[in-house]
Amino acid sequence: AAGRTTQQVAASSADMTSPTPSPGDADHPGTVDPDAGADERPEFGPGGYLPGRAARRARKIILRAPLGVQWIVASIVAGVIVLVAGALFLTRSGDAPGEPFVEVGPVAAIGDAEYRDDLDVLVVGAGGRIRAFAAGPGVGYCPASRRLEDGASVWSLTGRSLDGGTSLAERVVVVVDGIAYLDPTSQLDTVPGTDEGVEPAC
Repeated sequence: AAGRTTQQVAASSADMTSPTPSPGDADHPGTVDPDAGADERPEFGPGGYLPGRAARRARKIILRAPLGVQWIVASIVAGVIVLVAGALFLTRSGDAPGEPFVEVGPVAAIGDAEYRDDLDVLVVGAGGRIRAFAAGPGVGYCPASRRLEDGASVWSLTGRSLDGGTSLAERVVVVVDGIAYLDPTSQLDTVPGTDEGVEPAC
């Protein structure tokens, strides 16, 4: 009995100290070699599963796959549409606007401001932008304050009242090839006035 016990202990020790079979070992056919080819891998895992190496190869195949003829035709058609739209924009962008716009005159001739009796508007060129306001002939540009004044009230170049009065109503103005055009029937949103206690300087 003592002999059998010794043999059993020795066998158990041998099993515990035996090396773990390495992946892909020919003596252990149940293991999987991660570096083995796709044909050597066992079929396992859920549907659609791809090992890492196979997934990388699939991505390369997808990226390198040639585009069909329909994609080439679609890209050519899209390019032609862009060219036609650009040509139409360039040819029509220089046309003067139609009615109800009326010609005011060259931007260079407007100066800081001028009153147009025929349109009953004050055209302002000071400040780097052409604006037009529905204002009386007494309103003009004051170089000393760089504002619009009529001797009693003061407005900013955007038409905002600065002394608690009513702001000026602005008309729509467009500039095409250096010529200003005005829509006398239009009116932009009037900016709210402020009371800053500003006194006229002209």
